[in-house]
Amino acid sequence: MFEPGFTPGTGLSREHGENVQRIGRLLERFPGVSSPRKSGPVLAALALDEEWAHLDGGDFVVKTKQRSVEPFAQDTVREARLWDATTELLARSA
Repeated sequence: MFEPGFTPGTGLSREHGENVQRIGRLLERFPGVSSPRKSGPVLAALALDEEWAHLDGGDFVVKTKQRSVEPFAQDTVREARLWDATTELLARSA
């Protein structure tokens, strides 16, 4: 799992108007704030570089650092139940 952190410039706040977009563009310039331009290569490195080859499905990377996660976040039975419930709800709404 990859967590780039706060990432202005993705368009996720486009519904909040031009002023919020302008603030996001300014924030991207600060050191430590993610942007699509910075986070894209990191995500590609996680998928392709030998440095990250040891990661498996339960690993979590925040920006460029591997982090531990709580055991409930790796509960495959809970994940399967969530997946099934989501599938059921989507089928109902279709």
